[in-house]
Amino acid sequence: MGQRPDGMNPSFLAQESKQSTNQSQTQIQTQNIPNTIPKEEKPGAIIDRKDILPNVADQINLTNNIIVTESTDPNLDYNKLNCLGESEGIAVYRVQNNYTKEIRAMKTIKKSPENMDTTDDTQKKEENEINNEIRVLRSLDHPNIIKIFEFFSGKDSYTIVTEFCSGGDLFEEIVDKGPSKEDYCAFVLYQILSAINHCHANHIIHRDLKLENILIVDKDKNNFPRIKISDFGTSQIFEKGRAQRKTLGSPYYSAPEIHSKNYNEKCDLWSCGVILYFLLAARPPFGGEEDDEIIESVKLGRYDLESHPFNNLSPDCKDLLQKLLTNDPKQRISAQEALEHKWFKNHKSKELFNNIKDEKAIKKLIHNLKTYKRNSIIQDTALRYLVHNFPQMKEIILANKFFNQLDTDGDGKINKNDLLKGLKPKTESKTFEMDVDRIYRNIDMDNNGFIQYEEFVRAAVSKEKFVDDQILKFAFRYFDKDNSGEISRNELEAIFKQGVTDQTKIQEALDQIINEVDENRDGIIQYSEFVHIMKKMLN
Repeated sequence: MGQRPDGMNPSFLAQESKQSTNQSQTQIQTQNIPNTIPKEEKPGAIIDRKDILPNVADQINLTNNIIVTESTDPNLDYNKLNCLGESEGIAVYRVQNNYTKEIRAMKTIKKSPENMDTTDDTQKKEENEINNEIRVLRSLDHPNIIKIFEFFSGKDSYTIVTEFCSGGDLFEEIVDKGPSKEDYCAFVLYQILSAINHCHANHIIHRDLKLENILIVDKDKNNFPRIKISDFGTSQIFEKGRAQRKTLGSPYYSAPEIHSKNYNEKCDLWSCGVILYFLLAARPPFGGEEDDEIIESVKLGRYDLESHPFNNLSPDCKDLLQKLLTNDPKQRISAQEALEHKWFKNHKSKELFNNIKDEKAIKKLIHNLKTYKRNSIIQDTALRYLVHNFPQMKEIILANKFFNQLDTDGDGKINKNDLLKGLKPKTESKTFEMDVDRIYRNIDMDNNGFIQYEEFVRAAVSKEKFVDDQILKFAFRYFDKDNSGEISRNELEAIFKQGVTDQTKIQEALDQIINEVDENRDGIIQYSEFVHIMKKMLN
């Protein structure tokens, strides 16, 4: 079956190119962000470098909105290779980027006519879900959550481009494989719980966790899969202590309290319990011919732990399963507590998933962390974009594993104590604590008290990987929205307005970018000038 129409849904934040400035477009907005680009200004007087604050780069805090953008037309950048699946109004394609040759998944959803009655309308439901998923996926940053690269709101359809996971989904895996051994199940469930813990730490409930929404990226030498959670269309931002009321999810996986319309984030842990049961037995814990029968079985909360294979399972495995499938959500285990369960420690799930055998690679990652310093806003923005768009690059995967080793509680964030504890056995530096302090200060640019996944990866990877001509052309095209072969101040402003938390710093940042990059002082950035500033990362 391959890649499903999962993992591709949210809220379109409009960003127009110079070409479309005066065109009327249908746009969906969820933030108070200007959605037009001012008319092109003629290059004026050159601003003297001494008038620019030398540390303005350190004062600019960028968000993920700056790297997941609305494109002009994905069909210009992508070649459709084959259709992976389609249903009424929805189609999913395997596509290839024309510049990087990376394989992606592209999902298109037809828009409903403006005069359509929205009552019980499936099409409108799909549209709402795709807007919700874009919004949620832009806010999440975890190696086991599907990445969204770009989106487009056209006249007749929405388009989203995401990671392509070539291994299909866990449901297909179970159909082909049958019941799995405990070490395999622990390996898979640890990744799922790590991603869900990150979601809950960011106040997001998934609400539709199921085998079909867990995609397989690849497998290791033991045939254990690296997975990504997808389909955040029904996910919801929650407030601690405030119950959710809307009935959602698939009957097999939905927690009993969902059907009482009074639930919280613990409903995701019930779904994890159902997934673990499926993995172990290749059958659901709660059965029935019709949805109503399944729901009644779920409410009763009775499931078999006596017949094969459960009669041969370890006590720790049964204990975790029962703690996940506890009817009372107040007594049910949390994602954080589940990750700390003895069962995962017995199977060394975290160590197996994040094992790096190449000691030289670890030393190189640490060296890069020590020497990392953000000196240029445009370098940093381009590097953000490139790291986000090449998640399957070998060195990025290594940095991912190293990050997970340091992330002690598995929530997708590293604090200073994590760095101290994790790096101490791997370095013999006499200035260790000073080194860690510098690393932490240079990477945690937004001063929020922790280092997020992609922040860490940007610092840890070798920058040589990103100065290849084709990759630089891909990055340049991100800034050059109208494909004119040059980057204008207005194009830069449109990008930064979407991703800078302090809007008062934008003009100052633009002044510094242009003064820093614009070598011939004509007020615009040529490709050769962009390449020159990017290659300075190697110094």
